[in-house]
Amino acid sequence: MSTTQPLPNHLVVVCGHGIWRGGPAKGFDESEWLIESYKAGETPTFIEHIKAGIQVLADDERAVLAFSGGPTRKLTPVSEGRSYANLAAANDYFGLLPPVTKEDDAAITASLHPLSPIPLRPRIIVEEKSLDSYYNILFSLVAFWRHVNQLKASLPSGSSDSTSSWPTRLTIVSHGFKQSRLVDGHCGPDAIAFLPLDKRVTFIGINPPNLPVEFGGAAESLESAASDNKKEAMQDATHIADDWAKDPHGVGTLLAGKRRGRNLWNSDQKLFVDDEERKLSGLKTRFIGPKSDMEALEDDSPRPWNDIVL
Repeated sequence: MSTTQPLPNHLVVVCGHGIWRGGPAKGFDESEWLIESYKAGETPTFIEHIKAGIQVLADDERAVLAFSGGPTRKLTPVSEGRSYANLAAANDYFGLLPPVTKEDDAAITASLHPLSPIPLRPRIIVEEKSLDSYYNILFSLVAFWRHVNQLKASLPSGSSDSTSSWPTRLTIVSHGFKQSRLVDGHCGPDAIAFLPLDKRVTFIGINPPNLPVEFGGAAESLESAASDNKKEAMQDATHIADDWAKDPHGVGTLLAGKRRGRNLWNSDQKLFVDDEERKLSGLKTRFIGPKSDMEALEDDSPRPWNDIVL
């Protein structure tokens, strides 16, 4: 990393909704995807999410882009986040990023991963633990913090940088109808508390096709919008938002149980690798579940990302 390049202060999170398995169509053929039946016809929207995140990265030299989502299908260990990053690389980032520099070459070589056939560009990280939208954000925040600490450690001996390892700004890319849940709910004062929302959180919402008007689409009713599975999924979205309003950190039996049900590859659900890293983060956390196999934020505890002067 160049000593003149400022450290990142902007986290961009692209939330995963499916898994691209690879293939000659580079994601533009839905048969290359692993998705639930009710998501049929939505994969072009997933690609638009990826492109939107890359565009924000291209526009801000201090941004880091996190493709977020755990491994959720038994057919492959590839995570949602990893598959999105792989698709971006396979499409050469849709021509949105500048040519690779000599300095980038070293960083790209260092990013080699057995599940990424094409090494990823610098300033792109993959978050591979999250199993719901709340943890898309929280795990990505921790991944950003870890990434910036690694950059600081790579600075030449004797140099210093007082930049916080937590981001100043957060941009979330997902379905438009999820804005209230992700921003007001997950990032709001009762949950992750990335505050003030109006100054620090930007949401880019791109809806899949054929949504009813109540979810920001053009279809007049659920009956005309999609199949029975699609209708049921869209109706569930309202109930899920209510569940998160009652349980902002997702620590109760219902929401935590859904995460366990999705954890087909036994992905580690702890926020930190050990107590030393946990202490260094400045976060106060708690372990939840009968096996203490998940980690969540403590209510009303300090949020170090809010200590940053805007």
